[in-house]
Amino acid sequence: MSPTRQNEVPDSLKRLLQRAGADISFSRHIDYGTQYRVTRGADATTLNVYRTGKVSTGGKASELKGLIEDWRLGNGGARSSQAAVASQGTGPVLDGTPRVGIDEAGKGDYFGPMVVAGVRVMDQHAAEKLKGIGVRDSKDLGVAQARRMAQCIREELGPENFRVVSLAPREFEARRNAAGNVNKLLGELDAGIIGELGSEVEVIVVDEFARAARSLLQPYVPEGVRLEVRPRAEDDAAVAAASILARARQLEEMDLLSGRAGYELPRGATHVHAAGRRVYAEKGMEGLRDVAKVSFGTTGRIVR
Repeated sequence: MSPTRQNEVPDSLKRLLQRAGADISFSRHIDYGTQYRVTRGADATTLNVYRTGKVSTGGKASELKGLIEDWRLGNGGARSSQAAVASQGTGPVLDGTPRVGIDEAGKGDYFGPMVVAGVRVMDQHAAEKLKGIGVRDSKDLGVAQARRMAQCIREELGPENFRVVSLAPREFEARRNAAGNVNKLLGELDAGIIGELGSEVEVIVVDEFARAARSLLQPYVPEGVRLEVRPRAEDDAAVAAASILARARQLEEMDLLSGRAGYELPRGATHVHAAGRRVYAEKGMEGLRDVAKVSFGTTGRIVR
């Protein structure tokens, strides 16, 4: 049975996939919509088109899936048009005040590194560069889009205006133990970035990682510089850019770890048990230490 018109793949996405050399085939009806199979060479992903107009994807991470995710996020497929308009109306601050923005990625993920990044924006010209790139919270970006945008940020701002620190799982555990807990470790990493980028700016904006974050960081802030520590600080362009750099590095490191393991290691803190048990069965505890933050309670459920 042919899908109804309202459940068909949007024309703009069809054209994008055709240009990319991907094929779309009907698979089956699902609740409130239609599921398609999209293939390009060895890559394959599922595409769910709902009666509401919402579009979602499934399957393993790949360039093909990332291409669709970029389209979906750019066209409001992940949220209502009302929410998209609201987001555009409250986009990242781009006032050009000399500032440093700091954010992290991977803190709560079981597999892979914890990454902290800082971005320095010295003037309105640099702010306009970020605006031209389209920086926003990295959680609103698809995988391929985050990678491309990170590359643009690095090229536009230059190496003197950003820092990225990535702690592989074993290093994360060693430094967490030395610091006492993960939030004190984050404070140390943020303080290091402040020391490298914090000169000649007027404000340092940090995405709040703990209630004690301000007291941890204030001693490292140069005299006369204002420190802002708050939740959802990605509404500041420098923090948004830092979040993109951190996420892109985390994705890169996850690709390397997955390659060494021989299979994809999932991101996040849920749906990780099967992969963890496989690593443990094949390589033991030492192998698990290479790829996972074994201090997490998840480890106890994997190795029991």
